[in-house]
Amino acid sequence: RSNHNFFNKITPIIVSMSLCLGFIACDDNDENDDSVNTSIVVNPAKVFTGGLPKSVSGMSISQNKDGLVTSITTDEGEKAVFEYFPGTRAEASINSARITVTDEDGDITELNLQLNSDGYVEFCNSIDHAGTPDANEFTWKMKYDADSHLIEMRRSEGGGEITNITYKDGDVIKTSTRYTTDSDINGDGVIDSNDEWKYQATIDYVTTGVTVPIKNKGCLMMFDELLDVDMDEMIYAYYGGMLGKATKHLPLAGHYTYDNSGNTTEQNFSWTLNDNGYPTELLIGSEEENERYTFAW
Repeated sequence: RSNHNFFNKITPIIVSMSLCLGFIACDDNDENDDSVNTSIVVNPAKVFTGGLPKSVSGMSISQNKDGLVTSITTDEGEKAVFEYFPGTRAEASINSARITVTDEDGDITELNLQLNSDGYVEFCNSIDHAGTPDANEFTWKMKYDADSHLIEMRRSEGGGEITNITYKDGDVIKTSTRYTTDSDINGDGVIDSNDEWKYQATIDYVTTGVTVPIKNKGCLMMFDELLDVDMDEMIYAYYGGMLGKATKHLPLAGHYTYDNSGNTTEQNFSWTLNDNGYPTELLIGSEEENERYTFAW
């Protein structure tokens, strides 16, 4: 009995600590009570092990005292606002979080997120043009590997889109996306399942100029820019710590096939690091264009 009383005294302290850390904590008095609230499982520190960046390629990130991301704003005037909803055992991951994105023209996209036990998005009901007569809903479904890497993304938008991400030794080595369209892509006069658009990318982490991989200390994931994964507004979920973990190293080159012809575009990535090994600048170069991105810590 003395041990039981001691446990009851320290339980509030443990629960309080768990709320701050983002782990699940339940009232120990009745494990079968479905009305008992659980804490928020989102924990950006699990993803950004060296701390969240202050800004990423024009996106400024704000956090609250518990380390949760509260908002992200872009240089163009777009703003993403984060809300978190502690669930119950009976409700298991129903709208565990919401990201409301308002673009520079006032148009609203609402991402209603269901999270797995690690705090990563496994399902999303997205509403484009939310609050207007033109509102349109579609879904996202995510899968992760045992190392908490995002390996599959399914989007219902545009007839259906499936992206697969292949990892090797902690790094993305290939991405592939295919989706159906409402046009006769193959020219056989029939619009059917054979009319798929496919594209893919392969990623290198060493080059002739850089023979030792660069550690990804900042835990950056440039899904759209480097990995050719079409994230749209879902990129905000990654920087909120809700889309799995990053690659071990920074990508140095990409080889992209954008259509069914097999033609490939090459791009090289040049990183500038600060004294602590965190990226401050990224240059993306190809025959067609050069792009520059900056980061602050």
